[in-house]
Amino acid sequence: MKVIWNICRWEMQRIFKRPQSYLVMFAMPLIFTLLFGTFFGDGGQNKPIIALVDNDGTVLSKSLYKGIHEDNSLFKLEKRTHKQALQEIEKNKVAGIIFIPEGFEAELHDGRAPDIAFQHIPEFTTYPMVTGFLSNKLSKLKIESTAAVVWSEQTGAPWQDMYEKIAKNRNNEGVKIKKVIIEKGASNERSEVSGNASGFSIMFLMITMVSVTSTILEAKSNGVWYRLMSTPASRFDIAAGYFLSFFLIGWIQFGSLIVATSFLFDVNWGNPLSLITLVSAMMLAIVGLGLMIAGFAKTVEQQSAAGNLIIISSCMIAGVYWPLEIEPAFMQKMADFLPQTWSMRGLKEIAANGTLPVDSLVILLAFAFVFLMVGMRKMKFE
Repeated sequence: MKVIWNICRWEMQRIFKRPQSYLVMFAMPLIFTLLFGTFFGDGGQNKPIIALVDNDGTVLSKSLYKGIHEDNSLFKLEKRTHKQALQEIEKNKVAGIIFIPEGFEAELHDGRAPDIAFQHIPEFTTYPMVTGFLSNKLSKLKIESTAAVVWSEQTGAPWQDMYEKIAKNRNNEGVKIKKVIIEKGASNERSEVSGNASGFSIMFLMITMVSVTSTILEAKSNGVWYRLMSTPASRFDIAAGYFLSFFLIGWIQFGSLIVATSFLFDVNWGNPLSLITLVSAMMLAIVGLGLMIAGFAKTVEQQSAAGNLIIISSCMIAGVYWPLEIEPAFMQKMADFLPQTWSMRGLKEIAANGTLPVDSLVILLAFAFVFLMVGMRKMKFE
């Protein structure tokens, strides 16, 4: 264990002695997050379209539509018939469909929570934000509906009269409504910055890993690798020492970016335990990718050129620079075979719901296993 730690510490010290390491690891991700998340925002032009199918057609179902349509800044809500909605989602013209079921109003009056269905295309990675917003709106509507029904039972007057007053009072509550609007706007800005923060943090983490894993090629070119092989240290100790250094460097970088973006941009990363678990799996996959590229490259220059080409192009396909939903269908299918896609989906799920997405975790671990196996097989211990 001492040999492993000595190799790890020596490699980490060597990396952090380079001034350019701090630029790539910390400064550039924050700059890109700021530029793409605030200055170059789309101003809502590329918001996903969500279709709403109202199968109830009652006062409360129409009120739900009005509330979502007026208050949300996450997506565009448009009414559709059931047939139109299914046709449009099949052609990827809408990102999702909200189905208000028949009997919606009756269930609310009975004190039950109606089963509102939300169907979305696989490429719509920000669906947790939509479901969270919809759940919040439904809870408020249930409270208002219950209050109106109780009033009706006590007075004998139609419940619609009181509900109309509640809705009117809610809409005319100047100070409080202004506060809600400001919070919604800020929430939308934070969601854009949050998405960019996770995407660019992942991209620059991958660039860092390509850079640090090239130290194995450097060690071979300057003879350090062969001197290590001549020592009593086992092959496992040498490989484990390098791997541990790469893993810790990656965590130092990503952990610092999590803290920095939380304070500078008010980014919400979600439940810490779920975040640590997912990021560790993501780190294994990215370190494995760096080792795999290093295993195929003959020189540091080859690895740098091939690695940056692979990273930049795959990040474009995975939706780091723009929403995945606006890409062509064939690119969206390609994105499912990239670790960045599953990393971003997992991070968004944790930020939205706080729960650990098992599918993202398992797929990232599968990427890690494949990359590490190939990388270790290509690493020559002569």
